[in-house]
Amino acid sequence: MFAASLKTESQASDSLEQFNIVQLGDGRDLAYAFFGDPDGFPVFYFHGTPSSRFEAAFADDAACIHHMRLVAVDRPGFGRSSFQPERRFVDWPGDVIALADHLKLETFGIAGHSGAGPHLFACGVSISPDRLAFIGALGPWGPIATAETAHSLNALDRAYMRIARHMPWTMRAAFAPMGWAIRYWPDLFFTIMKNAVSRADRMVLENSAMRTLFQTILCEAFRQDSRGPAYEAGIAYRDWGFDIADVQVPTCIWLGEEDIFVPQAMGHHMAENIANIEFHFVPGKGHFNIENWDDIFAACARHISGHVSSALPPETLSP
Repeated sequence: MFAASLKTESQASDSLEQFNIVQLGDGRDLAYAFFGDPDGFPVFYFHGTPSSRFEAAFADDAACIHHMRLVAVDRPGFGRSSFQPERRFVDWPGDVIALADHLKLETFGIAGHSGAGPHLFACGVSISPDRLAFIGALGPWGPIATAETAHSLNALDRAYMRIARHMPWTMRAAFAPMGWAIRYWPDLFFTIMKNAVSRADRMVLENSAMRTLFQTILCEAFRQDSRGPAYEAGIAYRDWGFDIADVQVPTCIWLGEEDIFVPQAMGHHMAENIANIEFHFVPGKGHFNIENWDDIFAACARHISGHVSSALPPETLSP
């Protein structure tokens, strides 16, 4: 069960306090932290929207079990990474390659949850399969590519979609109350959240360890206010600038059937359009079925063969 995947509060606090900064070619800072097996195969972890590098703590135990070293990255405008004006999803693979080069990694995998979806798929399209071993994803957001997918969104996402497509300049104002609530009135935030999600996710949010870590993750997401999360959400509801059918690497996706954020129509679109995919709908689970990281990493591990010999020794990943 998910509670087994969470460390004690003191252990979580110690690991979350450690992070690294690399300065990119354009002068931006990119923040990252390490989770999982220190001697494992390197896997970049992409967080949701809004979220932060801390989110990789949910996948930490599963990464240890399957001998993967997670490099969790704050995207531009989240946590401690610099905001990037006019950012596009197709820009993200360049940041990932820059960090991989900094860490002297020849090959690696990528994994992530929820709003990580566009970033995972952009890397799957742009990064050579000689270097990128796999994509692993838990409930990833997909493109709103069909009318059926648009109609299947929950009411809040449909509202955000209209704002993003017709009044994008107001997205920051629409996201500001979320950042305020999570920082200053978390009880209200979680009450609203529990009333909106599926029964499966309500049970997850009632776990005190999960809720404490979730609050920490979201506070870090809004460290720089709502600009970064709002901008990224805005481009997620519009055309991404690439086709997921062009993803070139093995892709392993688990999606809860009771997920209200990533509807089944979106899942079916991903399953039908990504060529080399292993896709699982999970009965009775919602958006926060973090115990499925064990299944996802087990599936991804089968695609590491042929990449290990070209990856540099794991000592290069020491903070």
